[in-house]
Amino acid sequence: MKFYKYLNPGIDIYGLYGGPEELFTESSQVLGEVLNHNYLLRHENPEWNWKNSDMSFQQWYNHVGHNIDFDMMHVVEHDLFYFDSLDALFSHVPHNALALTGVTPLKNIEKKWYWTRSPQNKEWKMLMDYFIREYGYKDLPIATLGPGTSLPRSFLEAIKNIKIPDLSNDETRLPLLAQINNFPIYDTGFFRKWFSDKEYRFFNANRFVINLKTIEKQLQLKNGRRAFHPCNQDYSSEKLMELHQLTNKKRQGWFAKVIWGAK
Repeated sequence: MKFYKYLNPGIDIYGLYGGPEELFTESSQVLGEVLNHNYLLRHENPEWNWKNSDMSFQQWYNHVGHNIDFDMMHVVEHDLFYFDSLDALFSHVPHNALALTGVTPLKNIEKKWYWTRSPQNKEWKMLMDYFIREYGYKDLPIATLGPGTSLPRSFLEAIKNIKIPDLSNDETRLPLLAQINNFPIYDTGFFRKWFSDKEYRFFNANRFVINLKTIEKQLQLKNGRRAFHPCNQDYSSEKLMELHQLTNKKRQGWFAKVIWGAK
């Protein structure tokens, strides 16, 4: 947390806690120096928080966020490392657009992706039926990865009263919610190729932990990666600041084009 304050001076950080409820008070106290507020997500099944971040964001906004003055909510998971400022990482994302990771037409990966291949495809079809029935959905579905999500306040306001069905997962639902509310979607550029072992070395949602040497090498490259996931190693803020010093060359960012634009 201190590291992100270091990268983004003056930023406000709000916690969204989905761990064991009995540890919530302790975690809030430990992080009290850097958190403006810590919000407890209550649910019996721990996996609920993992696959339903869209519902968690909605819950946080309705209970806390609507009282806060902000334009964009950048979601930084505990195992997601950024080595550049949020302004630099998301400079290609226009105002009132969603920034999602790995944005691709779902038809390109539908047969291989966990959330849309058998047997999970039953829930996916139920989800599509729901959006078609309730919202007259007629667009082309989009697939994304969860890490790196950034949402404008206007989007959170638009979905605050929507009943989000607990079908499939957030990586399929967030694009649908954006489309039915006419919000453009931009790719973060953090994940550049689906089902690629080479790409997994830098960024993935499959629990292939990113190697420290890989991070160090990329940070020393002028156009190297600045976002890595998952990073489960226990790094101190001081160690992360030390790594950041490797980025001593001005970076020319990798910018992804908009995949789905507002009509």
